[in-house]
Amino acid sequence: MDIRLSHSALSTLLVCERKFQLDRLLEGSPDKEEYPATVFGKAFGEGVSTYLITQDQDLSLFKAWLGYWPILEDDKRTEEILINLMIVAFPSLDNLAQDYEVAIFEGKPAVELSFRLNGLQSDTHKNNIYFVGYVDVVLKNRYTGKYAILENKTTGLGLLDLDPLFKNSGQALGYSIVLDRIAGQENAEYDVIYLIGQLKSTSNNGFSPLVHVKTYNKNLQDRLNWFISLGMDTNRLEQMLELNVFPFRGNNCLQFMRPCIHFGTCNLQRLDRYKQIEEDVIDYQFVYNLDELIDNHIERIK
Repeated sequence: MDIRLSHSALSTLLVCERKFQLDRLLEGSPDKEEYPATVFGKAFGEGVSTYLITQDQDLSLFKAWLGYWPILEDDKRTEEILINLMIVAFPSLDNLAQDYEVAIFEGKPAVELSFRLNGLQSDTHKNNIYFVGYVDVVLKNRYTGKYAILENKTTGLGLLDLDPLFKNSGQALGYSIVLDRIAGQENAEYDVIYLIGQLKSTSNNGFSPLVHVKTYNKNLQDRLNWFISLGMDTNRLEQMLELNVFPFRGNNCLQFMRPCIHFGTCNLQRLDRYKQIEEDVIDYQFVYNLDELIDNHIERIK
């Protein structure tokens, strides 16, 4: 069985293993469902990347509006709020563009680059486990030549300090493996930049968009630690597959004040049947092997 992991799939696995099994591996698992938060975030990313490439506000607003599909809205996320958020983001993007430009890879802007990381399973395991991801934007400092991974995020949380949400996230850290092909292996340090659109509640029950730019410096050791952590998570997944035991995590049955979609039925394990997973035919731009990356990074860190 081919098992495709991603940042979101791995997050589910670490939150509740049973939910991961129900969502990803079993017959009757729900089709991938879009939510207002995911559609809104994707559209915001379309607008941001377009503006960084073109510096054209009208085109960026149009791309953001066009990317808002399907039109799923809630009290925090609508087409109107998206356009307002883009307008608020332009000054921050202008400041970012003073120091950074979009990197070029194979003659094209380095935007939405896809990668696949093979060889996550052990040699004796019968399943093929791999990890995939898409890099939002790769940036290059105009003055130092230093490269950075840009991730576009939106959040409805009203936190004053957003660092705990993003500083230690493995998402952009893992995605940075594409930099070796773009920047060369001599680059041992790089930045991870989060452009965050925050939808904060106001006293009149509306939402006032704010934009934050968070920059975190990372190095090869950080990336190596992520590779090793990914291998450890995969080893545990293999063990659960061998034993056919995926633990329930009752403290996560309620998230964001809503019950899990499987709550009340997740214990009906007699009905479990593993599904036939379709072959992944995507032509990824970057393909790696986990063991080779670990060996390579250990050698470079010495």
